[in-house]
Amino acid sequence: RSTHLGKKDFKNALKCIRCGACMNSCPVYRRSGGYSYGHTVPGPIGSILTPGFDLEKFKDLPFASSLCGACSDVCPVKIDIHEQLYKWRQIVSEEDLLDPKKKMGLKVGTKVLSSAKLYRWATRFLRFLMSWFPGLVNNKKLNPWSKHREMPVVPKQTFKDWYRENGHS
Repeated sequence: RSTHLGKKDFKNALKCIRCGACMNSCPVYRRSGGYSYGHTVPGPIGSILTPGFDLEKFKDLPFASSLCGACSDVCPVKIDIHEQLYKWRQIVSEEDLLDPKKKMGLKVGTKVLSSAKLYRWATRFLRFLMSWFPGLVNNKKLNPWSKHREMPVVPKQTFKDWYRENGHS
């Protein structure tokens, strides 16, 4: 606790009363469960506290969040959880602890999501890849996330196309 108290950006997390509200509201936690956090305190609050003990070992935890802010919204003691997670991400990046593949993926994702035209192209391209080459996307060596999961079947059309086709504009 003393270590965290000395970190001005993260000492607010010590106000946690372990009520579980952040975990119940977190879409990532609901999907992954508590064991995936690998430490005593799971969930969004654990993703703030745990890297303070061993940043090298727990450098991925701040990235196990969509940063949607639901955790901060429901926190009864008003801990700014999503902002602290973002701060940890910055520290991990500044200290160059990110896996090179993850770093490249984040750069590509940032580029794609910053351009509507590029995003539309990428979604069409990925739909094609998933339809014709599902093994590429669901490659257990390249994508560890897929080791215990199956990719969903790609729908015949996008939601946008379906919506337009069914008389909505």
